[in-house]
Amino acid sequence: MTRRSLLLLPGAAVLLGQAPRGGDPQNLSFPLEAIEGGITPPDLFFVRDHFSEPGLSLDSWKLRIEGRVRRPLELSLADLLEAPTRKLEAVLECAGNVAGGSAVSNGVWEGVPIAHLLDEAGTDREAEGVLLEGADTGRLMQNSPRLPYCQLVTMAKCRQPESMVAFKLNDRFLPRRNGFPARAFFPGWYGMDAVKWLTRIVVLGPGGAPNNFQASGMEQVYNRVTAEPGGQRKIVRLSEIQVKSAIAWPADKMKLPAGRHLVRGFAWTGGGPVRRVEVSTEGGRTWTAAQLAGIPKPLSWVAWRYSWNASPGDHVLMSRATDGAGRTQPLTRDPARKDGYELNFCLPVRCEVR
Repeated sequence: MTRRSLLLLPGAAVLLGQAPRGGDPQNLSFPLEAIEGGITPPDLFFVRDHFSEPGLSLDSWKLRIEGRVRRPLELSLADLLEAPTRKLEAVLECAGNVAGGSAVSNGVWEGVPIAHLLDEAGTDREAEGVLLEGADTGRLMQNSPRLPYCQLVTMAKCRQPESMVAFKLNDRFLPRRNGFPARAFFPGWYGMDAVKWLTRIVVLGPGGAPNNFQASGMEQVYNRVTAEPGGQRKIVRLSEIQVKSAIAWPADKMKLPAGRHLVRGFAWTGGGPVRRVEVSTEGGRTWTAAQLAGIPKPLSWVAWRYSWNASPGDHVLMSRATDGAGRTQPLTRDPARKDGYELNFCLPVRCEVR
C-alpha cells in the first residue's frame, strides 16, 4: 500500500503529521455513567501512560520483529494493513483500576494476529516469550536508567488467536493517546501488557535475558503479592483480568427521591463470559439478579440494569458478577494481598432516599 492510497482511507490523513513532544504522562478516565450501549467511544476511552507520549508519524514509524527469528522484519503501518487481520470486541482494564473505578473500557479492536507476524519472521522453535517495546521512554524507578517502556509476555499468550498488534479501535485508526500507530493487545489480560506506540517485538529463547525489562525495574511492578504462612511472600506476575462489576449509576452519596430507579452498570472478566450479575440494596445482606443487556460474550463486558423500588432511608448498593468459570466477585479485599492491583471486590455505593 502506498502513502497515497493510505491517505484515501477514512481518518488516515490526520495521522501523517507528527505530534508535539513533551508533556506529562496522561492519566485519564471518564465516568462509566456517560457510556451508553456496550461500546466505549474513543473520546471516553481511559488513558494510562507510564511516560510522556512520543512524537510519531507514518513517515518514521516502523515495527521491528527480531531476536530468535530466521527472518527479521521491519513493518510499516501500510504493511500491517495488507496483512491478514482480525477484529473482535474486548474489554481493556488497568491493573490498578480501583473497585468501582472507570479505568476500564470496551471497544472493537482490529489488528494483525501476533502469531501471524511470528510465523512470518520464522520464530525459533525453542522461543519461550517476547519482549514488547514502545516508543515512549523514561525512568520507571528513581534510580533506573532512561529506557523505553517494555513488557515481557509468554509465547503461549502471544500465539493465542485473539492476541494482536492493533491499529484500529471502533473502526477508526487508534487515537494518538491510545497508541497510534499500533499497540499490542492481549484480550483477557490487564492493560500493562498492551504496550502502546509499539516499535519492537523481540523473540526470546530459553533463559533469554531481556536486559531492558530488568534494568528498567519493570519486574518489580505488576505483581500479585500475597502473605504466606510463616511470613513469606508469594509473588506472581499479573495476567488475566479478574471477574468484576461496577455500578455506573447512581453515584456514591447521591440523594434520590423515593420511587423506582434504574440502577445500571457493567460487568466483565478475563476468563470467558459473565454468567450473571446480582445487586444488593442492603449492603450485601440479600441479592437479586440484575438483567443483562443481551447475551454476554467472552472477553468483552456486558451492560446490566436493575429496577429498584427505593423506599425512604439510607441504602448501600452493591453489585457482584459471576463468570462462566464459576468465579464470583469477592465482597471484600483479600487481607493477604500486599499489592495494589486486581481491586475487584464489591464497592459499596451509598444513597440517601427521601
